[in-house]
Amino acid sequence: MNPDCEETVSGQLNTLDRFSDLPDFILHHIISFLDTREAYRTCILSKRWAHISATNPIIEFHYYCEPKSPHRYWPSEEVSARLLGYIDSRMQRYAKDNLRVRTLRLRFPNSHKVGGCNVKDLRCIVKELPHVEELPSKIDEWLRIAVRNQVEKLDLGSPVFEYQLPDILLSAKSLRQLNCIQVKIPNYNGAINLESLQTLELLCVDVEERMLNHIISSCLLLKCLSVNNCSGFKTIVIPCCSQLKELTLCNTLPKDGTIILETSSLVCFKFSDLAFDRWPVMSKPGLLRNLTVLDIYYSGITDGDLGKLLLELASLETLLLYNCRKLITIRVLSIRLNVICLENCRGLVDVMVDAPSLTKFIYRGTFGLYPAITISSQTSCDISVRTTTNYLDTQGFFKMQKLMTGLRSCHAVEISLANSLYQSVCDSIKFNEEELGDVNLGPPRNITELKLTLYYLKLSRSSVSAFLNGIFWTCRPDIISFRFYLEDPDLMIQLFMSELEDMANCLRHPLKRIECPDANCSNILESEKVEVQWRLHW
Repeated sequence: MNPDCEETVSGQLNTLDRFSDLPDFILHHIISFLDTREAYRTCILSKRWAHISATNPIIEFHYYCEPKSPHRYWPSEEVSARLLGYIDSRMQRYAKDNLRVRTLRLRFPNSHKVGGCNVKDLRCIVKELPHVEELPSKIDEWLRIAVRNQVEKLDLGSPVFEYQLPDILLSAKSLRQLNCIQVKIPNYNGAINLESLQTLELLCVDVEERMLNHIISSCLLLKCLSVNNCSGFKTIVIPCCSQLKELTLCNTLPKDGTIILETSSLVCFKFSDLAFDRWPVMSKPGLLRNLTVLDIYYSGITDGDLGKLLLELASLETLLLYNCRKLITIRVLSIRLNVICLENCRGLVDVMVDAPSLTKFIYRGTFGLYPAITISSQTSCDISVRTTTNYLDTQGFFKMQKLMTGLRSCHAVEISLANSLYQSVCDSIKFNEEELGDVNLGPPRNITELKLTLYYLKLSRSSVSAFLNGIFWTCRPDIISFRFYLEDPDLMIQLFMSELEDMANCLRHPLKRIECPDANCSNILESEKVEVQWRLHW
């Protein structure tokens, strides 16, 4: 007999609900894996579950507007009043019963645009929005309740007006994670008691320099700091007492801004700025010895800046450079480096990498601006290239083979082709081995897999033939994987398969398997030596 069933006097089985007999903290942990609406729906199961749903320590409130609302990002007056009343009554119950608030998430309408209006036009619209004037005092009260009830995670997305965080939030000793979107942090002269704070994320936040650095220096357990599109300061100081591990700065410093690093605990550093024309980081020698991830996007870093920086990064494992257009020559010498990604660094002429542990090299650019790349790696190194067909010619394939020749071994090569004209038929790929003259780089490199992706691009038969000839002249893959981002990929599949039909039985092209996840191509290729698999995702 089922242990969860008991037999009554009449002989009928009475099913016991042992699941609901679990303690509150276990049931709260179970429904924490559900989103807000699903967790709330459990209240219809029984009175016990209604209690569990009403006392859930994870509280998430979102403002949703009706499709026909006059303001795209704000609900109607009736819905707004009902939502505010529900949130307020729920928070008041937590205050009255002294219920634990582990997570509080308040997200209001997007403040960047309302009904297609710019930020400058918001002030006149805000006055007309329903119940806006009540929100500041209400949010202050809800935050005070959360702090008193030992909140650990707070996620606040401000409404369209400038909302100032209350001072009580700076004394939330139990707070571990704080995410703020479009709020204002006022100056506070008292002590900041965020002694448990480990993660701080600021997006579109207005905070003065003294206050921001005061928060950073006071939170001794802070591990992760992200500052994105914020204003009010030009210098960020990470003091020597800080235990910060991850630092992310995105479009947040003025042109004369500076980042001063005084700590040696930093492991991951990400810097992104669309208009920066110099490298703003200042640190003493040896302080970046523990940095393992360096991610730079669109900054004015030069060869000299990067060279000095790499000399200090003895523990560097991942180097990501995006749109660093001032870089001309890169010299990388690292024992632990595993991954290098160079994307749209259009000024690059020469790249030399001496990394014995390198496992993946990614280059996204055009073959026409393809730099001279030399990689020295003792392990198998995967290569990923994204280019356009305009620069895919004999010289481009020659440069790729020269790159692969310098590798000790290569497991996979990934090539992504794109074109500026949407789904236009391209006939620009050319390959003629005779153009290379007496140059001899030896036989093509044997690799396990070639991954080919076409982004909204249709190739002519001559381009398909030239592309495959150039690729097979460069490398000999055991497996070819196709991925086509096209409305109708059947034509491209047939073109590639018809060309591969003649190559499959050639000793120069010893294919073992073809994979195409976009269509059924199992009946197109008739060669018995090649296994064709479709609908396989890589």
